[in-house]
Amino acid sequence: MAAAGVEVTFRPRLLIEGQSGRESLADYQRRGGYASASWSRPPEELRSLVTASGLRGRGGSAFPTGIKWQSVAAEPGPRVLLVNGAETEPASGKDRYLLTQRPHLVLEGALLAARAVDAATCLLYLRAKGADEQASLKAAWQELQAAGRPLPRWRIVTAPAGYVAGEETAAIQRCNGKAAKPAFKPPLPYQQGAEGRPTLVQNVETLANVPGVVRDGAEAFRAIGSASAPGTLLLTLSGAVRRPGVYEAPTGTPLQDIVQHLGGGTVDKSPVQALLPGGYFAGWLSGAALRSGARLDAESLRDHDVSLGAGSITVIPDSVCGLAQAVALLRFFARESVRQCGPCTYGTAAMADALGRLAVGRPESDDVERLRRYSGVMLPRRGACGHLDGATNAARTALHVFEREIAQHARGRTCGRPWRSLLPGVEL
Repeated sequence: MAAAGVEVTFRPRLLIEGQSGRESLADYQRRGGYASASWSRPPEELRSLVTASGLRGRGGSAFPTGIKWQSVAAEPGPRVLLVNGAETEPASGKDRYLLTQRPHLVLEGALLAARAVDAATCLLYLRAKGADEQASLKAAWQELQAAGRPLPRWRIVTAPAGYVAGEETAAIQRCNGKAAKPAFKPPLPYQQGAEGRPTLVQNVETLANVPGVVRDGAEAFRAIGSASAPGTLLLTLSGAVRRPGVYEAPTGTPLQDIVQHLGGGTVDKSPVQALLPGGYFAGWLSGAALRSGARLDAESLRDHDVSLGAGSITVIPDSVCGLAQAVALLRFFARESVRQCGPCTYGTAAMADALGRLAVGRPESDDVERLRRYSGVMLPRRGACGHLDGATNAARTALHVFEREIAQHARGRTCGRPWRSLLPGVEL
């Protein structure tokens, strides 16, 4: 759905209101897809356009897309494009929407990216359980072949279940026939990645923005959204909202508008206690920060010690135990660790155990201090990937957002509110 009701008026770029079923090649072309003017542009012009647009990665890191393209193009060929559609974030559904409903938008973005960096191979990294996504992309690719469009060598690589399987080096490992586990850097993917070649790893939503940038120009792309990260974002609203689902909104939109106007507010009309503004990696944002003007913008959220991540917003109302959500999230990180780094293997479990004891009112004397020390000093940036950093974000921000509840529970006075997880795909 588009952001109907949100204060900012705009024309959706990625979502099609009321669409049901896969968009065909003919329908996509009627909307301006595969415009001949886009394909006449030389690679260096494509790279310059994307750089000038200010497009940032939509997979979680928000890294400038143009810089990424320039880095890959500067490496000696042959080069590879890896389209990351694994979407292992449990609270996210945006990439699945694009892959099943608008596969040609994704494929045109991928083909333009491949042209921009002169990649002869395109790898489509998709969920092993995502039969609908795989079928949709295969059908769209076959339509392009039947239309006589020249295409790079391509193949689908399936991603196993697991939170870290979508991390870029884990995706590369899987494409190289190994287990989908993160690899230590260097080398970085743009230097040596899939098939041992310089590799551009790009998220599905990021690529879906590229055709519009190339067709309409950098200034048109920058016309909406925030100055530091222009454009729109696909959001997946979940938790205790009345209207969960995938929406599109300009960057910089107040989160309060998103929760109230798009999500319809909380299901029981109780105040928002807290939310995860960017997926499970992002950290906890308080309801007070939401109401005080926090925005859908990386810089705004950074002021609150959280990140924009993949745009997956999970809303927790005041009517349930907030500590139950915090414990569920830390236990999720502990379960999903691939156990190849000691600090992650033991640190995620230690933090989950400490917060779990606090939550049930039976803490050890130094559990609060242990959580502060682990999440603030001892564990951040100690693993091969960002999984441990996600866990420390969750612990550190929980200590702040749920400070009053932690103090109450630590004295053995539990809140008495329902003890259940509202996080998609996560059980207590």
